[in-house]
Amino acid sequence: MSTAVESQQVLARAREVVSSCTGFRDTAISPAAVDRVLRAELARGRSAADLLAELQRPGAPLARALLDAVLIGETYFFRHPEQFRFLASEAVPAALRRGNPVVRGWSAGCASGEETYSIAACLLSMAPPGVRVEVLGTDLHEGRLEFARRGVYGNWSRREAGPLLHPVYENTGTEGRVSVLDHVRAVTKFAQGNLLEPLAESHGLFDVIFCRNVLTYFSPESVQTALGHLARALVPGGFLLLGTVEVDHPPAGLVRVGAPELQAFRRPMPQEQVPTRPVAREAEPFRVAMRVAPTPAPAPVRAPAPSPVRLHLEALQRIEGGDAAGAASTLEKLLEQFRDYLPGMLELALLRERAGAREAAFALMHTVRDIAARLPPDLTIEGPEPLPARFYRASADAFLTLGAIE
Repeated sequence: MSTAVESQQVLARAREVVSSCTGFRDTAISPAAVDRVLRAELARGRSAADLLAELQRPGAPLARALLDAVLIGETYFFRHPEQFRFLASEAVPAALRRGNPVVRGWSAGCASGEETYSIAACLLSMAPPGVRVEVLGTDLHEGRLEFARRGVYGNWSRREAGPLLHPVYENTGTEGRVSVLDHVRAVTKFAQGNLLEPLAESHGLFDVIFCRNVLTYFSPESVQTALGHLARALVPGGFLLLGTVEVDHPPAGLVRVGAPELQAFRRPMPQEQVPTRPVAREAEPFRVAMRVAPTPAPAPVRAPAPSPVRLHLEALQRIEGGDAAGAASTLEKLLEQFRDYLPGMLELALLRERAGAREAAFALMHTVRDIAARLPPDLTIEGPEPLPARFYRASADAFLTLGAIE
């Protein structure tokens, strides 16, 4: 067997291993990350045949290295603050009405832990005396869990997009570094967990579960598997909060609450009935009435020009569906119409980086930084998530600095 054929077999098997362990669709697995791990092994003198043999063994160290390389860990304190406001105003009061002496939260896919601590801080701020708080953070990446347990963070974990809604950290005395408050750390624990498997029963059930910006990378089958495990981990009346574009309808057994963009879902109480399908059928009598007593058709109205935010959301839906190339094409067309639209420019740069087109990604990031630098730092830029101009400047600076270090 030729070395070239063996190398292709190793690459294919490596992607299979990552997909089976993570649930990621193939297009969400970074080719550059996989290639980097395999090349490092080959540089140590190992053969392609050795790597292929190791990848046939469950739990092999090489498989662990591949997972660590491809897992995404982007998060920060109080990301998507509207969901934390919902947690404080709706989910916690609902939990307290159930009369349980403990309110429990789970951050599923917690990465480096900022979300987990944010949930804990919110629950502690809202729970009355005598009610205990417990929060669990789980992730596949053991290295990130170790980082989370330390509870010490830098500026990248504290961003303008995530206002400090509840006390969660204090300054360490080292410039730019903060440490999670002791009483927040005391109610929080971290454990390794895979969303493709049921959570261990010893962890119990939860009043609220956050699983945000995780399912975006999953295959459709894996999304349904994970949602089933998450829904079954809720107490009756408990809430599941998902990322902005991860699902377009309520998961099985749950009902939507609040505005669609909130992506909040509730497990009904036993006496409640869950709709088994959308109620769009209610429109049928209207169509019948129109046939019986038709009204004159309105004069044609020119459709409004597409907004950059709507086009950006279309691109995000393509990413969710595994069509990275289609998402990039949509963003390119968007930027032809709206040349200074920073959210789309940042998104396209990240897509190009994941596709291995680093020069194109860096060129776009330089443009993001230049445009953002000319804007007032506190100017809100409309996008799928409204953010200040300073966020785009900081994101571009961090990207370019890390790239220069690598």
